[in-house]
Amino acid sequence: MSQRYVVIDLETTGNSPKKGDRIIQFAGVVIEGDKIVDEYSTFIHPGQDIPLFIEELTGIDNEMVKHAPQFEDVAPRIAEFLADACFVAHNVLFDLSFLQEELKRCGFEGFYGSTIDTVELSKIMKPTSDGYKLNQLAKEENLQHERPHRADSDAYVTALLFMELKKKMLRLPLITLKRLYKLSFSLKSEISDLLDECIAERLRQPEYHRPEIEIFRGLALRRVTNNRTYSEGSYPYPYDHKDKMSLMTQAYADLESRPAQLDMMDKVFDSFINKEPIMIEAGTGIGKSLGYLLPAVFFAREYQAKVVISTYTLQLQEQLIHKEVPKVKSMVPFEFRAVLLKGRANYLSLAKFELALRQKEDNYETALAKMQILVWLTETETGDKDELNLGSGGQLFWERLQSDRLMFSDIQEPWISYDFYERAKGVADKADIIVTNHSFLMADILSNEGIIPKSGYLVLDEAHQLERAAARSMGAKMDYISVKTLFNRIGTYEQKLMLYRIEKICRERKLDDGLNIKSIERSISDFHYEFEQFFYLLAAKADALTASTAPQRIPLEALGNGMSTLSIMAERLVELIGIICQGLDDRLVLLKKADGLGKNAMFFLNEVEALIRHMEKISRTIHEFFISPDSGSVYWLEYTRAAPHHGISISSQPAAAGRIVWETFFAGQKSVVMTSATLSVKNSFRYFMSELGISDSHIKKVVYPEAFDFSKSAKVIVSKDMPDIQIAAPEAFSKAAAQHIVQAARGARGRTMILFTSHELLRMTYQNVKDDGGLEEFTLLAQGVTGGGRARLLKNFRTLDKAVLFGTAGLWEGIDIPGEDLSCLVIVRLPFSPPDEPVAEAKYKLIEQHGKNAFSYYSLPEAILRFRQGFGRLIRTHKDKGVLLLLDRRIYTAKYGKEFVAAIPAVQWEEVGLYHLADTIKRWLD
Repeated sequence: MSQRYVVIDLETTGNSPKKGDRIIQFAGVVIEGDKIVDEYSTFIHPGQDIPLFIEELTGIDNEMVKHAPQFEDVAPRIAEFLADACFVAHNVLFDLSFLQEELKRCGFEGFYGSTIDTVELSKIMKPTSDGYKLNQLAKEENLQHERPHRADSDAYVTALLFMELKKKMLRLPLITLKRLYKLSFSLKSEISDLLDECIAERLRQPEYHRPEIEIFRGLALRRVTNNRTYSEGSYPYPYDHKDKMSLMTQAYADLESRPAQLDMMDKVFDSFINKEPIMIEAGTGIGKSLGYLLPAVFFAREYQAKVVISTYTLQLQEQLIHKEVPKVKSMVPFEFRAVLLKGRANYLSLAKFELALRQKEDNYETALAKMQILVWLTETETGDKDELNLGSGGQLFWERLQSDRLMFSDIQEPWISYDFYERAKGVADKADIIVTNHSFLMADILSNEGIIPKSGYLVLDEAHQLERAAARSMGAKMDYISVKTLFNRIGTYEQKLMLYRIEKICRERKLDDGLNIKSIERSISDFHYEFEQFFYLLAAKADALTASTAPQRIPLEALGNGMSTLSIMAERLVELIGIICQGLDDRLVLLKKADGLGKNAMFFLNEVEALIRHMEKISRTIHEFFISPDSGSVYWLEYTRAAPHHGISISSQPAAAGRIVWETFFAGQKSVVMTSATLSVKNSFRYFMSELGISDSHIKKVVYPEAFDFSKSAKVIVSKDMPDIQIAAPEAFSKAAAQHIVQAARGARGRTMILFTSHELLRMTYQNVKDDGGLEEFTLLAQGVTGGGRARLLKNFRTLDKAVLFGTAGLWEGIDIPGEDLSCLVIVRLPFSPPDEPVAEAKYKLIEQHGKNAFSYYSLPEAILRFRQGFGRLIRTHKDKGVLLLLDRRIYTAKYGKEFVAAIPAVQWEEVGLYHLADTIKRWLD
């Protein structure tokens, strides 16, 4: 007999039956023989009123359950329904535990069979999914989900999802299924039973061959094929605009003529031909990506040259390669190679993963990550981590797997032809177009990798972000937690961690050679104690300099005479790290010469060597920050009173990073195209050029204004009732901002993004919005608060109904949310950098040393550009309609306010009071 699966979903009055919450709807679907054979659904009278937010979430009100049976009446039917079944649910712990409590309350034994959580199963079988909410998974699988948050609809869709996941499981190579089975006993639900069933079913059938899969060293991998040949022949660039339009209509059915875009293409192509740099500001709606991509492709093909295109975010990079490049391929009369290139750490080392699979110390997160990667390897051709949706524990596990140079070539050798990073480099070497990001570009410039040509053709998209990316790449960062975690991995001999294992390997091979383990142990113990004291002192000095409970950035120079004590302590820390690294290095030198080391030992010793290199980097950072700082760099610590010494991190950046990379790299390129929607302030490129240290005033500059009629698509509302941000206490300002956000989100029916300039104000305002209760039926997503990275937050914002997104710096620009998904944008305050922010303060000093006014030369232009970037999130296509709500009244009261007004396109402006806000926004959007 086939296994009987019962898929359950409940709607309840709350989350805790022990606190009196009750079931208001039960639904179950029975699956046998991979078919739905039975369904049962009923409303249940909870014996209490249904809370308003549950009513709004589920659509179930008191009237609907008025004549429904109580749970006691249906308990026998439910108990019978569950008999001899495997209990399946989406987040099984909630449904099962709630049902258990209710069954026991009514005198039944409850359910004690096996369970399967379709959230857990989806993470394994769909490792690249954007998220694991039922709604998202249903959309991805094209499953009809008519009434989300209703038990009958949710149970039915979960049943369909379960069957789809099982089908996918049955299509996996048998060797993958067997590996998954061995790992599945570390999971929280009995997915091992399902795997066992699938393996048995596969063994009953003749083994079938999937041509796209190959098996190598016990791993099933996606076969990579690149057999295409590229036709020869010259295809001159079409200067005639009609010819370009003719090409483009092949990819765009409803293409509108954009003269500015066509002109931009010519300017870009000419800059390549004439080997000269150019700056292009291309306003919203111009079609900037195609504006540089089409001429780059023609130039690369006609002149057999490689063009590198660098963007700021991974999202823009993915959009170019997966959306824009395919469109260009459908336009041009020839084939070309365009590849995506990222940093080495983004790629999986198959050699390391093979060995990691042999390690048996699997906790839940590691086992889950291994299972996700096993399934992913049957799908991926790139080995790029960004394809995967790993949890936080999985991310930590990835650090052990990411590509790097291995100490023992024996580990890597069998995998050389399969290595994802080497393959990416090889493909890039033959490519016409390389798409990368500013971070990788900077890392390549600063390293000896030399993948990016030192004298070639370069397009910098989002070029205004280049200085920031350069500063981040050229700076350093160290925090208490990561250093302690790193040194804890070494452990003492008694703890039987890394030090014990390396010592054991040496003794087994009689390779101690007089090495004294006690010396290393003493140094490790001393380091832990003195590092703790070091950070205690840092915390005490920082605490004396701040009155706020929010995270603070404090320049190291502000610590005053405390720096001399810290310098002495830092010298001791550097000395101790040197002793530890030398002791471990001495053992590695001996072991490198040893015969008969197994692969597992080699893998472990490779981790030891990576740890030593990491400790040496920490030593250099401590030395630079506290003993021998660079006069051209800025040093600061980030401190939070809520987590005193263990919450501290210290960072550095060059004060003029852009100038350094321009002079050392970009100035030597044959051609550099710098483009963005925001390069100029008051029709001048002065600010952008000064940030990059570009002194050549003869560089060609072009501005293409926005292509949309913003007066019909956008409206700016300035609040009448917000307090003056320069006078009001932060708590009062945040509370008033929260009231306005509630009204704005209700008027826009969600679809609202709020931009902040500080995490402190974001957290405070988010909490005030939650406490207000006016948005209980809305999904509130907050950067740094509700979990998930930037990309995940944006995906959820787009897919969830009635979503409100709170964001900081990372969301002011570089995101594309067209259509109704974003209808209301709230800017809480004008985006000036705080004057005491260490990097900004250092730039002010540099500017003033040259006899210039820092506010007018740096602070104001920077804020105006960010304001333009924020506004640019609102209208992305000519069909969009939206409203910008500004909560900072300085735009009307300050002298410089009119410069912000003039910086954005001509739109309708209106002052509105709090209690008319929702209606005003609703009318405009409708």
